[in-house]
Amino acid sequence: MRNQKSAEIRGWFDTTAGVLAVLLLVQFLTGILLAFYYVPSVDHAHTTVSYIEKVVSSGSWLRSLHHYGSQWLALFAFLHLVRLFWSGAYVERRVHWIAAVLLLMLVMAGAGTGYSLPWDARAFFSTRVAEGLMSGLPLAGQNARLWLLGGNEISTITLSRLFALHVLVTPFALLGVTAWWMSRKVCWTNVNRNAIAGAIVFVALASWCSKFPAPLGPPVEAMGSEYLPRPGAQFLWLYQLLKYAPGGMGSIIGIGLPTLGLLILLFLPWLARPTTKRRLGGLVLATFSLLIITMTLLAYAGDQHTREQLARQAAAEAAWRREPFNAQLIQSQQPAQAVVGPPPKYIQYCANCHGAKGEGARQGPLKFPPLLNVAAKPRRTVSDIVGLLNDPAAYGLQPPMRSFSDKLSEAEMKEIAEWVVQLKR
Repeated sequence: MRNQKSAEIRGWFDTTAGVLAVLLLVQFLTGILLAFYYVPSVDHAHTTVSYIEKVVSSGSWLRSLHHYGSQWLALFAFLHLVRLFWSGAYVERRVHWIAAVLLLMLVMAGAGTGYSLPWDARAFFSTRVAEGLMSGLPLAGQNARLWLLGGNEISTITLSRLFALHVLVTPFALLGVTAWWMSRKVCWTNVNRNAIAGAIVFVALASWCSKFPAPLGPPVEAMGSEYLPRPGAQFLWLYQLLKYAPGGMGSIIGIGLPTLGLLILLFLPWLARPTTKRRLGGLVLATFSLLIITMTLLAYAGDQHTREQLARQAAAEAAWRREPFNAQLIQSQQPAQAVVGPPPKYIQYCANCHGAKGEGARQGPLKFPPLLNVAAKPRRTVSDIVGLLNDPAAYGLQPPMRSFSDKLSEAEMKEIAEWVVQLKR
């Protein structure tokens, strides 16, 4: 009797596949519905997402299902892999194991490409982080950055490229992996339990989404210099981990190590002896688990230092949700907001090197100087900065600083210069 009861309990732990199937279905269906309204353009992305939130029937709930569903999907994909490892699937059911690893990789890729699509302040900074990680890769860094951005700067091409990866490449790859796994699976077990577990998780997700709408920060052009972007829950651990990365090692730690760990898991069935496989796989999964849990807890613990600013951002977002949809209001911001935050052209061309608040930044081995108190230096008046943007060499500046005479108008240069001279430590 006791053994039968234990088997019953273990049977419920074997339902992660059913939960994954339900969450994948939610992602596909909600993604299709959202795509009917979304426009992948830096000028219209935020507006169309706002339209979905405020005008489309149940639009806010559908977007929340898609947003939080991607986070839950990443969690259950990892738990599914842990369960398979515990049962020794990498030895006895290789196809099942390989499909699970590929599924986790594709789920994370889908979440990464989708995070930039709303094109709010969070999305912009996440794209900047991805750009920095790509550019810091050894040998292929610059080519990877150019491929990701579709050019030298973040633009509509960047957003269109991420949209294509998110709605075409990743979903079809997921469908391919799922079809391959289903065609090779010999027997089906725990069907009823899987269905029940999937239904329970869906009800929990739907209830959560009805109470907590998916976040949507201000559009990039209305972002203040004090704004604090926060990544999604599935990337919070990586965001925190990069804070501890020594200079020039961010790309190795942020991309190289996770990729290496997943490749080890993917090829685990063909590595060494069974005992070595178990030890190596256990080490990789334990390391991932420890990093994710520890870094996520540290990230939330660190919120106490920024609690007031995060509370102000949440209040501003709640107030925005109560306002009726107004495309003109969204696209043409009030002058007071533009003065407080960096000009849009500064965000587009300068923030990658000098930081969104002029605090300075690092790109691979290069460290770019801050712009704080730059007006106190000689030859750094508004007119000087305009001249500097036109001809950096005339002011003694060497590459990678380059002329922006072909990218910025005189008015745009002056707007950037007036903002920069106001920056204080």
